[in-house]
Amino acid sequence: MKITRRQKGLLGIVFVVFLIIISWIGLSKFYPESNSLRYLPDRIYRIIKIAFGSDPSGSGLEANNVPWELIVAKICTIGILIFGAYKIIQKIFSEQFKLLKASFKKDHVISVGISKKGRHLFKSLKTDYNQKGVALEKETDHADIISVQKMGHIVIIGNAEEESTLLEAGIKRASTFIVFLENEQTVIEIIEAVQDIYDDSKCQNHLNCYLHISNPRLIDLVKNTGIHFQNNNIKLHFFNIHKMLARQFFSQIPLDLKKQGSNLSNIKKIVFLGYGEFAKAMLVQSMRIFHVSTENKLQISIYSENKEKDSNYFNEQYPKSQHIFPISFHSFQGTFNEIIEEEELHSKGNETLLIIAFDQDHENLNAALELLNRTQLHNFPIYVLNAEGIGLRKLIRSSEVSDRIKFFGQMEDICNAEFITGKKQDQLAQAIHDDYRKLLSGASSESSIYTSDWETLREDAKDANRAQADHILYKFLLTGKDWPIKDPNQITFTTEQVERLAIIEHNRWMAHRYINGWDFGQVRDDNLKLHPSLIPWEILSESEKQKDRDTILRIKLLLNS
Repeated sequence: MKITRRQKGLLGIVFVVFLIIISWIGLSKFYPESNSLRYLPDRIYRIIKIAFGSDPSGSGLEANNVPWELIVAKICTIGILIFGAYKIIQKIFSEQFKLLKASFKKDHVISVGISKKGRHLFKSLKTDYNQKGVALEKETDHADIISVQKMGHIVIIGNAEEESTLLEAGIKRASTFIVFLENEQTVIEIIEAVQDIYDDSKCQNHLNCYLHISNPRLIDLVKNTGIHFQNNNIKLHFFNIHKMLARQFFSQIPLDLKKQGSNLSNIKKIVFLGYGEFAKAMLVQSMRIFHVSTENKLQISIYSENKEKDSNYFNEQYPKSQHIFPISFHSFQGTFNEIIEEEELHSKGNETLLIIAFDQDHENLNAALELLNRTQLHNFPIYVLNAEGIGLRKLIRSSEVSDRIKFFGQMEDICNAEFITGKKQDQLAQAIHDDYRKLLSGASSESSIYTSDWETLREDAKDANRAQADHILYKFLLTGKDWPIKDPNQITFTTEQVERLAIIEHNRWMAHRYINGWDFGQVRDDNLKLHPSLIPWEILSESEKQKDRDTILRIKLLLNS
């Protein structure tokens, strides 16, 4: 039988406790005088010496006439020795103590990986929920381990792909398991290990697993294979921090524009400077959500350091994207004047949504300051991705440039339990899907792929509901209404507004289909991704137009629900 780290640690702790007990009893028998309060310091002193390897029967008790000053000095020495012994034992058995504490935890949160993201997640657990979790970290000397421990969380060093490490963290008693890693293969390996533990032990614990996966095809693959945990109480949830940030960003933009005295329909172009992971997600979200006019004339420009590679890969991923908005890739080699002239920022800056989103914070800040310097006579905002650097953000906000530089993507905002679980962010999207299922009740015209419950719904179908939910804010602001809505029962749209919003809704719906590779076909075919409604509003049948109008009219019911 293999002895685990926790069992070894417990055996070591039991041995030390046993040594102290028998030493205490032995000294009581060998030196009966030490049972009195007068000789208690000497008894403790000898136990410490025994623990460090001294002869338990060596030298007798101190003389009765020892000056009190020496006794006080000895007591102080004992204090020093006890502190030293505590530090030594703590160092030797620290991992065992942590494993022992973890063994008593129940309904706790386990998270894999202590990166900057993980550190902010654990800070959120402590400050927002007053909860202490368990962190699994592979690297023994990770820089953020101490900061996580200071918050009161338990850090277990080990490979989360190994069942023994997961068991030490209390995976069979936890309520939430978060795998916040960039390597998707490792994420899958870890969740397979969890499945094996639950299957082998027939564990009935209810566990919510949140997995960081960016590839929607991989998500669907995981859902449709044996890893879906059909036979136990594990529920899989998927999140992607880049996509979630993109949704958050484009939900804030309309409100920022309103504060600046502008409106959505004023924006004619979106310019991305930098094409990191966040920018890629934001580009897709802009195609899904930024439908603000019936003409649908928005243009998108991307300035990338690897123009050819990024452009080719994007066009391969989204071959129908040009049906949505004109999208152009440009080479960026650090020449800002070229961007200013190409995008006509001096004359059309107020019609442009300028987003700087390289992977590194310092690149984003340098680019923002450079563009700010070259467009001093203008007042259009510059949106800058800045994950870290709280002090830097405070400094710039207190300066004269604060009105133009707008930071987004702060790690402390996006790496928290509420954001990762996505419960609030997906609440309206789920309500839209549930409403859609009710409307189709008994009908056979829709594929079961799009009518299953929310948890098993395909990722592209979930994204369709999310895009529709995210666009409700746009619809309200496009008709001059306030947000947030105080009383959904007071919502009304004029006939003209319903018609205009229905056209925009149809364009938005088509955009989502194009993003997922659909094209026009005389007869709908879900396997070939063909749909007869992928045509301009003007030639759409009246019955299909009415569906879009009904989508607008049902907003009141959705918000009430």
